[in-house]
Amino acid sequence: MRRLHTAFTLIELLVVIAIIAVLIGLLLPAVQKVRATATRMQSLNNLKQMGIGLHLYHDTNSKLPPGFTSTTTGPWPGGSNDPVPETGPGWSLFAHLLPFIEQAPLFRQIDFNLPITDLANKTARETSVKIFIDPGDNGARLIDITDSGNPPAPSNSPTTLTQAAVCSYAACLGTLPYEEQPFNGVFHRNSQTKLTDITDGTSTTIGIGERMSRHTRSSWVGVVPGQELVYAPESPRFNPSLLSFNFRPAITAVLVHVHSSVPSLRGSPGGFLGPHREGTQFLNMDGSCRLITATTPPEVFKALCTRATGEAIPDGY
Repeated sequence: MRRLHTAFTLIELLVVIAIIAVLIGLLLPAVQKVRATATRMQSLNNLKQMGIGLHLYHDTNSKLPPGFTSTTTGPWPGGSNDPVPETGPGWSLFAHLLPFIEQAPLFRQIDFNLPITDLANKTARETSVKIFIDPGDNGARLIDITDSGNPPAPSNSPTTLTQAAVCSYAACLGTLPYEEQPFNGVFHRNSQTKLTDITDGTSTTIGIGERMSRHTRSSWVGVVPGQELVYAPESPRFNPSLLSFNFRPAITAVLVHVHSSVPSLRGSPGGFLGPHREGTQFLNMDGSCRLITATTPPEVFKALCTRATGEAIPDGY
C-alpha cells in the first residue's frame, strides 16, 4: 500500500497565521489592562502602608510627623510662589516615617541634625525605598535636586545641588499659598498636626497623593533650601529652551497645595499627578484611599484637601 503524505497548503498556513494574529490582537489589550490594574493596586497598597505608618507614628508621638523640618531665617515675601529663606536640615515626613514602615535600618543611617546634602547623609539620601515608588512611575531612580538661581529666571539653566532617591508621592498642605499661615491642610514646615485637629473628618481629608517623576522629579528625603521644582524632561510642558519654566519653590519638593483644578498634565510641576489612566490616587487620613479623576469637581477636590474648614463633601466622593 502506498503511504499518503499530507501537509498544510500555503493558503491554510496563511489562514492559521491570520487567526493567531487576531487572537493576539484581542489578548494584548486584556493583558495590558490587567498589568495596569495590578500597577495601580500596588500603588494603592503603598499609600495604605504609609497610612498605617502615619497612625503608628501618631500613636507613638501623639502627633503626625512634620511635613519637613527646617528653620526659617526671614519672612515670607507674600507672593504665592515666593520662597521663605531657610537653613534646613529639611528632612521630610517620609524620612520620619521610615521606622514605622519597616525601614528602621535606613532611618538609623540618617543624621537628622545635619542637612540632607551633608556627606554623612549621602548613602541614606541616595537609597531608594520601594514603598515610595509607584510601580507605574518608570522614571529615573536617582534624581538631581536643582536650583535655577536667585533671582530665578525661566531661561536659567538649573544648577545641581545634590542627588537623591526619587519619590512618587507628595503630602498635602491644603489650599492656601505655599507659605501662608496658618496652613489649612495636614502637613507643613515643622507642623505638629494631631488627628483631633482634623475636624472635617479623617475619611474626607487627604494626606498624601501620587506625583509621578515623569511630571516633576522630587525625592523622599525632603527639602533642600533653595531648590526648585521644574517639569521633568518627559513632561509635555517641558521646554528645553526654558528649563526653569513655571518653576515652584523649595517647599513643593514635599508638599502640594491644591489651588484651582484636579490633577492634570497641564498642571504646575508642584502639583499632584499619578501615572494611571483612571486618575490620581490619594491617602485619606483614616487610612483609606480615594481616586481623583478628571471629572471630579475642583471644589470637591479642594474641600478634601483641608482639615478643618467645614465643607460638606457630596455623596459619591
